[in-house]
Order: sequence, then C-alpha cells, then structure tokens
Amino acid sequence: MPEVTRERWDEIYRQSFPRVFRALVATLLNGETSRDALQEAFLIGLEHPPQDTNPEGWLYRVALRHARRPSRVLVGILPRSARTERDERRLLQRLEVGQLLLLLTERQRSIVVAHYYLGFTQIEIASLLNISRGTVGATISNALTRMRQEASNG
Repeated sequence: MPEVTRERWDEIYRQSFPRVFRALVATLLNGETSRDALQEAFLIGLEHPPQDTNPEGWLYRVALRHARRPSRVLVGILPRSARTERDERRLLQRLEVGQLLLLLTERQRSIVVAHYYLGFTQIEIASLLNISRGTVGATISNALTRMRQEASNG
C-alpha cells in the first residue's frame, strides 16, 4: 500500500467507518464500545498509517484489540455519530442473523462477521487475528452448526 497521507486516511475514514462499525456492533454487541474502539483504531492509523493492503481489515483487527482493553475517553477528537443507543439496538435487530449471533462467543462472532459480513477469506481472517487458517475454518463450522441448530429449534 502506498504511503497513507492525511487526506487518504480521511477518505478511508469516510468510506470504512459505517461498514466496520456495523461489523463491530455485530461482534461486540455494544454500540458505544464499538464506536470507541473504532475511533481509537482510526487515531492509531492516523499516527502510524498501516502498511496493510486492506485498511478495513486492519481497522477491524485493531478495534477488536482495543475493545478488549480498558477504554480511554475520546472527547471531541473524531465526530460522534448521531446514533442513539436505541438506534444501535435497532441496527442489531435488523441484522438478519442478529439473534443467532447472540448465541456465539465474541471470538466466534468476530470470525463469522469478518467472513460473511466483511467478506474476508479464511486466510485473511487468520492473518488479521493471528490464528491459524484451520482454527478459522473450525470456528466458522462450529458457529454455523450452533446457529443452524438454534434456528431449527426456534
């Protein structure tokens, strides 16, 4: 990836924020945590531009890592979305498999969302999350089995 300028990073922000935010909400099940983690990832990218050829994947991975750490307050640094907590709940409800995603562990959700929502290959997910491709495949298989069982019981 060529050197990322401030202007390019602003463009990446505008293009990627909605999609990566929705993926994080689906994974973390918390809009505020997702927003904070994604904003932190964008700040890290602004300070140290990623050399990754997939900025959305990089943002998703960094935001997931940040979400697992104690939060830092980001006041007035990046624009805050006008979404309310109620709107974020509706976002989860609109996800076709939202209720089934609730059955999965956070790790399973992160992998399933990265694969089916963000369109990453198993190899890309393995690289993003620093796990083996086999682990990604097994996790997807186990998660889908659990979701299918619950769907057939529902």
